Amino acid sequence: MKKMMLMLVAMMCMLTAAAQDFDLTVNIEAGGLARALGAQRYTVNKLKVVGKINGDDIATLRSMMTGQGNLEVLSLADAMIVNGGGSYMGGRTQTLYTHRNDIGARMFSGCTSLRVIVLPNKARKISYDAFSNCPNLQAFIIKESDHFCSVDGILFSKDVKNLIRCPEGIPVDEVEVLEGTEQIYTGAFNNIRSLRKVVLPSTCKGVSNMSFTGCPLNLIVMNGEKAPAMEHAFDAAVVQNATLSIPSGARMAYTSANFWRDFRNIVER
Repeated sequence: MKKMMLMLVAMMCMLTAAAQDFDLTVNIEAGGLARALGAQRYTVNKLKVVGKINGDDIATLRSMMTGQGNLEVLSLADAMIVNGGGSYMGGRTQTLYTHRNDIGARMFSGCTSLRVIVLPNKARKISYDAFSNCPNLQAFIIKESDHFCSVDGILFSKDVKNLIRCPEGIPVDEVEVLEGTEQIYTGAFNNIRSLRKVVLPSTCKGVSNMSFTGCPLNLIVMNGEKAPAMEHAFDAAVVQNATLSIPSGARMAYTSANFWRDFRNIVER
């Protein structure tokens, strides 16, 4: 764990430095991003956007990170998401539009080149799937927010009681969630293919649906003597094959709890 944490700290220093050194900074009014970027739209690697952004601007950013462009580092710290513009994602079943100060459903989903994002200071809501299928995303950064914070690149509520999202491309094989965290949000660790071990704190009260789906875990360490409330958080293969390590004397609490009791390998320590 010590080696892993040292590596993670070094990586975060590197990523934070990268997020402070931009190829281009643009100051726009809503709907003006594509025009402001011009010919640099698909070549810029590190971009800072200042001003109001709407659905048209999000669509432009998506096009720069979904195969057509080369955008890896994006700062929206001083940008404000507003209503208006066209849809930023459309499909047969759902058309998505921006809402004031919300990082909405699938807003950055599938942005395969995105590596670091500095989130808007004014963001008040983040959808659980806003950053799904971002395999190279290694860090969320929050500068000044009343609602969110980031710790080692992982996104939390401001009070650190709710773990909202761990970036999908974080290059570690084990994560120890901060003591004091109470809730693991829906999809929080979804599709982190490198993750083999997770340690959940004694303060954990709930593990939401799909929190760890797509994670090939072989060890889950629980520090709480009482089993947290849980939904379908793990893949069936993990439930069948992974070791669930629990405190001494807590077997009854876990073997009588919904979903936890389905683990085949429960070991007290």
